[in-house]
Amino acid sequence: MANNYYIDLKKFTLEKYRHELEQAEILPSRKILKEKLQERFQCLEKYGIKNLQDLILVLKTTEKTKNFAKKSGLPEDYLLILRREVNSYQPKPLNLKDFPGTKKDAIEKLATIGIKNTKQLFEKVKTQKERNELVEQTGIATNELLELVKLTDLSRVKWIGPIFTRIFLDTGTDTVEKLSKSIAENLFKKLVEINIGKGYTKGKFTVKDVQLCINIAKEVPKAIKY
Repeated sequence: MANNYYIDLKKFTLEKYRHELEQAEILPSRKILKEKLQERFQCLEKYGIKNLQDLILVLKTTEKTKNFAKKSGLPEDYLLILRREVNSYQPKPLNLKDFPGTKKDAIEKLATIGIKNTKQLFEKVKTQKERNELVEQTGIATNELLELVKLTDLSRVKWIGPIFTRIFLDTGTDTVEKLSKSIAENLFKKLVEINIGKGYTKGKFTVKDVQLCINIAKEVPKAIKY
């Protein structure tokens, strides 16, 4: 795991996660996560699970999940979906080429030195000095690299895929730091306006979705220095 790329799940308490689930809009296929929420989380705590890191370790594999289901009495299908949901707090790195509106030439130059996704780029651009060195090494324009850095920064927030990362950036809310300090209603209006103007996606999103992204952004390490 890249240092500071992900949320520190040891600091994300089970109680905080329970509260988030209460507030979240959940897909029909995952409605089971809200069933008997208080009772099931009390059971998890009974077995010494205090935070999301503990939970991931207990449910790390399908076999471990099955064993814990037998031991705890919690439904196996519930625990399997819970495992999938918790793992989403460590989103898979995105391929740089999947971001809309990026310069193909810049992506290709980074690829020649083994940088093809956000995690790989993250490790090389945390400071201005590192970014300057990468510009010199690759010949990428400074502004093009900075855009990719900011897309990388935002992509570390759960739920924000390549398209929505671009929409967030285009609103001027272009770093995790800025997102964490945003007001959901104001940002939502900007996101809708940008999306209508540029036609990025037909996907629906709500003020509540934006608020959840803001909440998660507060937990993501502010590791890139601008």
